[in-house]
Amino acid sequence: MASDLREAQMTPEEWKEVTIQRAGKSLRGKYYVSDGQVTVAAWTGTKTARLGTLPAERLAQMLLRELTLEEQPKK
Repeated sequence: MASDLREAQMTPEEWKEVTIQRAGKSLRGKYYVSDGQVTVAAWTGTKTARLGTLPAERLAQMLLRELTLEEQPKK
């Protein structure tokens, strides 16, 4: 609930686009950096992780990839 409130308060210029390649397709999302954390939003939901040694954009790409993998049906 708190993250929903925080996301609602963010202005469009604070979000940055992130793109990954997967199965021959470009998949896009948006990410936001705040308080040492990166939040990624995509069609499948949102995911947040704490920044460490990786650049924010690279962490955002990893989070977007995780979101797309979570979307896949389990075998």
